[in-house]
Amino acid sequence: MLSRFTVGNFCSFDKNQTLSLIAGSIQNHKERLYQANDFKLLKFASIYGANAAGKSNFIKAMDYACAAILVGVENEYFEEKKDNYFRLNPENKTKPSYFEFEICIDKKIYAYGFEMIINQKRITEEWLVKLNKTKDEIIFSRNTSTGSVYFNNDYISDESNSRMKIYLEDFQHVTNKTFLSEIVSNKSELYKNNDKMKILKDVHNWIGNLNISYPDTTITGYDGFSKKNISDFLDAIKIFKTGISDVKATEISKEQALDKTSPSFRKNIEETIQRTCPKDCDKDEAFCETCGFKMNINGRLIFVTFKNREPVFTEITFEHFGIKDVQFSLAEESNGTQRLLDLLSILFTRKDNSVFIIDEIDQSLHPQLTRRFIENFLHYAKRKDIQLIISTHESHLLDLEMVRQDEIFFVESTPTGDSVLYPFDRFKERFDKKIEKAYLDGRYGGVPVFDSIFFPNEDIE
Repeated sequence: MLSRFTVGNFCSFDKNQTLSLIAGSIQNHKERLYQANDFKLLKFASIYGANAAGKSNFIKAMDYACAAILVGVENEYFEEKKDNYFRLNPENKTKPSYFEFEICIDKKIYAYGFEMIINQKRITEEWLVKLNKTKDEIIFSRNTSTGSVYFNNDYISDESNSRMKIYLEDFQHVTNKTFLSEIVSNKSELYKNNDKMKILKDVHNWIGNLNISYPDTTITGYDGFSKKNISDFLDAIKIFKTGISDVKATEISKEQALDKTSPSFRKNIEETIQRTCPKDCDKDEAFCETCGFKMNINGRLIFVTFKNREPVFTEITFEHFGIKDVQFSLAEESNGTQRLLDLLSILFTRKDNSVFIIDEIDQSLHPQLTRRFIENFLHYAKRKDIQLIISTHESHLLDLEMVRQDEIFFVESTPTGDSVLYPFDRFKERFDKKIEKAYLDGRYGGVPVFDSIFFPNEDIE
């Protein structure tokens, strides 16, 4: 579960801004909070703001950080984003940007973060800290400018200590990739008979499994959809009144699934299969049922599940209004229905502690459909440890009978052009107050303010 995320000197964010999912003292809807060791976490958060205020940039910061952690910064993606520092302050070009995740794993909180000079694609600092109630415990830290590195000896066995020192010395001045990613790759000897080292893999896996999507991307990485819950899936679709009356699941071969796709796409799918169900996985066969992903291949919806460690491809088609033998592909459904089918993956994920982050969740959806989906998620969150963080303009969600005050956040652009993130609960509104109109009137900020009405020149007279 995500506890906090902090970013600074990235796109429209100048000073460090933090999204905190630590629950406040609000009493309503306590049944859907997650209990960590020392406090409770929110399972839902909604971020509001005017266009260009910075909502999407905050989510892009998480995405950027994940990419830097998992694959390093020496690739085309980071070359294209060399100007993603806060450019309205020219001095920021040579200042480090800040990224930090606070993650709850097994009820304990860990802070993993790094700083990097984006324009130079150079990581300058990196750290992993266990956050305790009294005194924090550094697991590792490094500074590539000074060459200083530290690893907590309590986390390494005596027989592996000398090997770890070699790894640390070799990584003193490495600026193009993270130590976290390096230390979990092909270092199995460090983890033998050493349970405490497992936290490094746990943090890395948490980051690798973070689900982030945008309005122009399909949600292909969401996990755990199985043919076993097709009937439940159909029931969910019927609730949202899409006209779909039945769902057909047809098992197909890999060749049929990947027909007319490019070699690069096939390679990407093979890598995803290996990553999702590695050959050296030490989990039992029952765990395979929780693994899987879905793909949109040329407008066809295809689920990939696993049986006996082998991928199984299943194509999903749809019937409408009870008319049998007339099948529709995903591409033939409306944009709104496609968006909904994507979102339903969240409700059907079979993995605990999954975190989903969706930019502009209301894209292509009717306001009532967006609200209905969030209502279903909040009900589901009462019995499932799962998180959903969204950005949205949908004011119908600003209903304090449905959401908690501390589940609402705003992003606003200051007169100097930098984005500021702040929680709604700082306004201390009563839980029974109708806040939608007050929000649209600008009471809480986060809405556009227009100076005048524009007319084309020929219409002025």
